[in-house]
Amino acid sequence: MRGYHDRSRHPEGHRIDGIVILRFDAPLFFANGGMFTDYVRSVVAAGPEVTTLILAAEPITDIDSTAVDDLVELDDFLANAGITFLIAEMKGPVKDRLARYGLDRRFGPERFAPTVGAAVDAVLGHERDDIGEPSDRS
Repeated sequence: MRGYHDRSRHPEGHRIDGIVILRFDAPLFFANGGMFTDYVRSVVAAGPEVTTLILAAEPITDIDSTAVDDLVELDDFLANAGITFLIAEMKGPVKDRLARYGLDRRFGPERFAPTVGAAVDAVLGHERDDIGEPSDRS
C-alpha cells in the first residue's frame, strides 16, 4: 500500500531506518501540550535508533502559548538526543502563530516540509521511487 501508515494497524509495512513519523490529531493547547510531548518521548524511546522525527502536523489547527513552551522543550530534548525534528504539512496560520510567539528563528523554513513525502525525501537526500512518481506525492 503506497504511503505512510501506522505500523500497529499495518504490520506488513516496513520502517525507514532512523525515521519516525508521528501524527497528532488535535490543536496543541494548555490541556494537551504535555500529553503530546510525553507521547513523542515515549515513541522515540520505544523504537529502534531514531535520527529524525517528522511531525505530520496537518491536523494541528492551532497552538497556544503553553503548548509552544512544551514544543520548545520537546525540540530541545530531541536536539540533545541528536534527533532532527521536522514538521510536515503544518497550516500557514499555525506557522504564523509560531512566528508571532518569536519562534521563527528556531523553527525556520528549513524545519518545514509541504508534505510528509517531501520531508522523507529531504532526510534521505533523494526522492523515493517505491511509492509512485514524485508528482503523485506533492
